[in-house]
Amino acid sequence: MIIKVRSYCKIIDRLNISIIILSLFLSFISLNNQREWTKFYGSMIDLRNKNNNIMDYISKTEQYFLNEIEHQHNIKKANPDDLIYIIKTNNKERKNFIALIVKEMSKGFDDGIYQRGY
Repeated sequence: MIIKVRSYCKIIDRLNISIIILSLFLSFISLNNQREWTKFYGSMIDLRNKNNNIMDYISKTEQYFLNEIEHQHNIKKANPDDLIYIIKTNNKERKNFIALIVKEMSKGFDDGIYQRGY
């Protein structure tokens, strides 16, 4: 009789240990899922805030353009007497072809300093 009771106690002990291990394992899984859900929810809040900011910028831009349309009647139309004409000069600067080549080569040598290894 005592042997049967001890075997039942061992079975119940093993069952309790397996239930404890299973509950610990499931709690770790649930904590991991909770952490991922929290990160996802935080990113959703950030996205909502950015969207609200974009809507604010759009409304400010619309308000600016509506104000510009309302003040359009204050703009004076220009006539030829109001314009100032500037004479454009056609001074072409001629450079020596050899001087340009030497200048480009010196730039290449200067850039080569940064491309050398250790």
